[in-house]
Amino acid sequence: MLELGPGPGRFTPAILAAGARVVAVDLSRPMLDSLGRRAAGRQRGSALRPVRGAGEHLPFRVGSFRAAVAYGNILGFSGRGGEQLLAELARTLRPGGVLILDVASPVGAATEFLESASRQRFLLRILRDPACYFVDEIVQSKGRGHQPYAPERMGYFEFDFYTAPAAEEILSASGFRAIDRMAIAPIGAYRERLTTLARRDRVAWQNLIELEERVGRRPGVLETGHGFTIAALRRSTKWRPSSSRVRSRPSG
Repeated sequence: MLELGPGPGRFTPAILAAGARVVAVDLSRPMLDSLGRRAAGRQRGSALRPVRGAGEHLPFRVGSFRAAVAYGNILGFSGRGGEQLLAELARTLRPGGVLILDVASPVGAATEFLESASRQRFLLRILRDPACYFVDEIVQSKGRGHQPYAPERMGYFEFDFYTAPAAEEILSASGFRAIDRMAIAPIGAYRERLTTLARRDRVAWQNLIELEERVGRRPGVLETGHGFTIAALRRSTKWRPSSSRVRSRPSG
């Protein structure tokens, strides 16, 4: 099994405990070293092969794996390279192979933004006038959106976020067929700290409620979490000659 972006091994021990042999690919050598020590401590080090590399350029042959896992919003943090990352996962998975990944939703983007603002005591100013920042861009997204790196706006990192239909669309274009999805981490009114701050101001509180409703905090809507997990199968592909290569049979 391929695990992309394991970091220090938050999920790897559970995968190893299930009996899988794991090839863990990460950009960071210190992270891989930490992962190796953790696996060794659990006496599963022999089933783990750490590899330093990027998801957009995987150093493996076509069809090397039967399954792949990409947790930690790997797709989102790939930004504009998301298509290349999925194409590489599709290339290295066998037809019928399983891919499991989690995806940041507009809810997750808005939540991270507002939590950053609350830590810097800037939350009430944003909620009194959401149009001042790029919150409106997030909540109006109907497909794929982009949260830019903007320190002056409390955005500490840069990533792409997806609605569920947009995530399934990019997976399909890369050669996958989504078979299941699950929302994770309900908003809970953006956690207790945010609601406590927002309640101090009537306008801010009303805007927070409206913002939650706009990003999908409604019964029966998938985007009720910080993100969602998708399971997909690598589709079988068959080569077909292009029209320029098709020759007509001679008459008679």
